[in-house]
Amino acid sequence: MIDYKTLFHSEPFDKKIKKNEKWFLNNQKKLSIYHSENSIFYNKLSKSLFKPLKKIKKIYELPYIHVSAFKNFEIKTNKIKKNIKVFSSSGTSQKNKSRIFLDPKTSILQIKALEKIFQDVIDKKTSIFFLEKKNFFSSKENFSAKGAAIKGFSQLAKKSYFLKDSNNKLNISKLKKYIEKSPKKKFVIFGFTSQIWFDLISTLKKKKIYFQKNCGVLIHGGGWKKLEKLKVKNTEFKKNAKKFLGVKKVFNYYGMIEQTGSVFLECERGFFHCSIFSDILIRNANLNPCELNEVGLIQSLSLLPTSYPGHNILTEDMGKIIGNNDCKCGKGGKYFSIIGRVPNTELRGCSDAT
Repeated sequence: MIDYKTLFHSEPFDKKIKKNEKWFLNNQKKLSIYHSENSIFYNKLSKSLFKPLKKIKKIYELPYIHVSAFKNFEIKTNKIKKNIKVFSSSGTSQKNKSRIFLDPKTSILQIKALEKIFQDVIDKKTSIFFLEKKNFFSSKENFSAKGAAIKGFSQLAKKSYFLKDSNNKLNISKLKKYIEKSPKKKFVIFGFTSQIWFDLISTLKKKKIYFQKNCGVLIHGGGWKKLEKLKVKNTEFKKNAKKFLGVKKVFNYYGMIEQTGSVFLECERGFFHCSIFSDILIRNANLNPCELNEVGLIQSLSLLPTSYPGHNILTEDMGKIIGNNDCKCGKGGKYFSIIGRVPNTELRGCSDAT
C-alpha cells in the first residue's frame, strides 16, 4: 500500500512531489488494485469498462466511478468489517444521498490530510467558531457531509464554539466579545458558503453591525448555487466578509463527501490547488482528457479512501485546469477553476461544490 508515513511528513503543496506524476500514478494504481481485490462493485466496474490495471501506464486510464453511483449502490471495500461509520450527503430523500463507509484508518487519514492542507491557516492554538447550532454533534446531521467537515475541522482547533442556539437562532455575542477582548488573537470562522452569506453576513448587514478589524480567518466551501442566482461573485463575497466580519483572510475550498479530507484549497490568486494527497483531470463530452484551459467534467483523485473505492471519482462539476506547478502564489501542483454544475443534474445540498 501507500507509504503514508512519508507522505504526511512532506509539505502539503510540495512542488517536487507534484512534479513527479509517475509517483502519483503508482500510488493510485496501488489503491486501485487494493480496491479491485476487496470491493465487488469496483472489481466488476474496472474489469468490464477499463483495461487491466497492470497494463495501465497513464493516470487517465485508471478506472473511475461516477459520483452518482454512491447514491444508487452500497459501495465499500469488503475487507473492512468492524467500526464502520456511514456518512451521507444531504438530499431531499434517502434516494438522493450518497452513502460513504468510513473505517477508523480512513477517518484518521482524512483528519491528518486536513491538518496538513490547512496547517498555515489553523492549528491547535486556534479557536474555531462554527456557524451551526450548539447541539450539532448530537443531531442527525452529525453523520452528514456537513458533519464530516465540522468534525474534521473541530479536531484541528484548540476550542470549538457554535454561533447558533439549539433552536438554530443566530447568537453572535460570543464571537463579538471574543474579538473585542482579543483583537490580535488568531481565530477561525467556519461555515458553508450560502449559510455564511444568508445567515451571518446578511444579518450583520441588515443590523448595520461591523466587527472591528481582527486576526480572524473565514473558511467556507460549497453552496454557491444560491448565491449565483443572486449574481453574488466570489470577489463580492470576500469583500463583504472582510467588511462586516473584520477578518483578515477568506479561504474558499472545493470538496465533497465522497472524498472527505482530500479538499482543494483556494489560493490568494483565486485558484484551487491539488495537494500531495490529490489530483484532478478534466474530461470532455466524449470523456477524453482535456487540454489546459479547456472546460470539461472534473475528475477528482485522492490517496486517502481505503474503506471504500472513492479514490477516483468523476464528478458532475465543470472546471478547467489553468496550469501545473507554476502558480504565482507559490503552491505546487495543478491549479484550476470551477465553472459550475453540469446542466440538468441533480442538485446536491451542503456538500455541493457550486
